[in-house]
Amino acid sequence: MKKQIIYIFTLILLSAYSQRGYSQEEMTLNDAIITGLANNFDIQIGEMNYKIAQVQNSWGNAGKWPSISLSLGMNNSLNDRFNETNQTGYFSGSLQANWVLFDGFAVNIRKSRLEYLERISGGNAAVLVENTIQAIILGFNNVLLEQERREVLESVMNLSKDRYDYIQHKADLGAGSTYEVSQAKGDWLTDRANYLNQDMTLQSTKRQLTYLLALAPESEIEITGSLTPDLMEYELAALIDKMTTENRTLQNQYLNLSVLDKALQLEKSARYPTLSFSTGISSNYYPDGLNTNDNIAAFSGTYSTFANLSLSYNLFNGNQVNRNIEIAEIQEQIGEVQLADMKSQLTIQLHDFFALYNVRKELYELQTENLETAQLNMDLSTEKYRNGAISSFDFRNAQRTYLETAIRQIQSVYNLIETNTNLIRITGGIIAEFGE
Repeated sequence: MKKQIIYIFTLILLSAYSQRGYSQEEMTLNDAIITGLANNFDIQIGEMNYKIAQVQNSWGNAGKWPSISLSLGMNNSLNDRFNETNQTGYFSGSLQANWVLFDGFAVNIRKSRLEYLERISGGNAAVLVENTIQAIILGFNNVLLEQERREVLESVMNLSKDRYDYIQHKADLGAGSTYEVSQAKGDWLTDRANYLNQDMTLQSTKRQLTYLLALAPESEIEITGSLTPDLMEYELAALIDKMTTENRTLQNQYLNLSVLDKALQLEKSARYPTLSFSTGISSNYYPDGLNTNDNIAAFSGTYSTFANLSLSYNLFNGNQVNRNIEIAEIQEQIGEVQLADMKSQLTIQLHDFFALYNVRKELYELQTENLETAQLNMDLSTEKYRNGAISSFDFRNAQRTYLETAIRQIQSVYNLIETNTNLIRITGGIIAEFGE
C-alpha cells in the first residue's frame, strides 16, 4: 500500500513538472491526464493532508519519549514595615523530566493507529486521483465523440451541397425543375443548421474539458486521437476477486476497521496500571544587589534534585472504563456492517457494469456492421441518383439512414469506452492502466 501511495504522488509530481500550456496545441489523452493531475485542487489538498498524516505518525506523538522542561525565573519582593524596608530578589532555574514507562501498551497502540491513519490519508488521496483520471478519460472521449459527430454531419452537409449544386446546374440548363431545386436547397440548409448546432455543442464540450483540466477559461485546446474502444474479454469471477483486493475505496474501509480495532485496544489499555518516572534539579541564586538581608545569602547557590517513581491504578471511576470499551466494541461492529454493505454495493455495481459492458460490446459490433451497410448503400444511392435511377426523395432517405446509423455507431463506441472505464475503476486498476 505504501509503495502505491508513493507511486501516486510521484505521478503527481512528474505531472506538475511536465505541465505546459496547451493554447491551440494538440493534446493527447496522456497530456490531458498529466495536466489534470497537476492542476487539480482536490488532489493538491489531498497531498498536503497526506503530508500532515506523515508528520503526525511518530513515536513522539504516540507518547513514547519523555517530556523535558526547563524553566528560568526572576523573583523580587519589597516589604515596608515600621519604616524598615526589606528587599528580596533571586534568580531560579529548574530542569525537569517526566516519562511514562508503562501505560498498558497504549504507546504501541497509538503508534499503530497513527500508521493506519497515514495509510487512510494516502488511500483518500488515491481515490481523488482515480476520480480525476476517470473524469478526464470520459471528458476527453466526450470531445472525441462530438468531433466525430460533427465530421459525420459535415459529410452529410457536403453531400447535400453537392446535390443542390448539381440540381441547380441542371435547372440552369433547363433539365431540372424549380421544385427539385427548392427541395435540395431546403435539405442543404437543414444539414447546414445541424452542422452549426453540432459545432456549438463541440465547443461547449471542449470548454467543459478545459474546466476539468483547471486551465484558464480562455485556453483553446485541440485534442488528437480517435474514438476507439478496447475490446476486452472479462471474466466475472476474476473481476470480483480483483475488486475485493484492489478497490481503493474498499481498502480504505478495511483500514478504517483497523483504526476502530486500535481504538478498542486503547480503551482496554485503561485497565492496566500506569508507571511513571520523574526527575529534576533546581537551584536559586540571590545577588547582593537585590537583597537587603545579608543572612539570606546563605541560601544562594544551593540546589536540590529528585528522582521519583509513581505507580497509579484506577480502582473505580463510575464504571467509565467498561462503558468506553463497550462503546468502542459497538463502533467496531458498525464498521464491520459498513464494510459488508460496501462490499455488497460494489459487487452489485460490478455485476451491472459487467452485464452492461457485454451488451454494449455486442451493440457496438452490430452498429459497426450496420454502418458498413449504410455506407455501401449511401455510395450506391449516390451513383444511382446521378444516373437518374432513383428519385431525389429516395436519395434523401438513404442520406438520413446513413446519418442516423453513423451517429448510433459513434455513440456505441463512447458507451463501450465509458463502461470499460467504469470496470477498470471499480476493480482498482485505473491508475495502473492510465496513470503511466
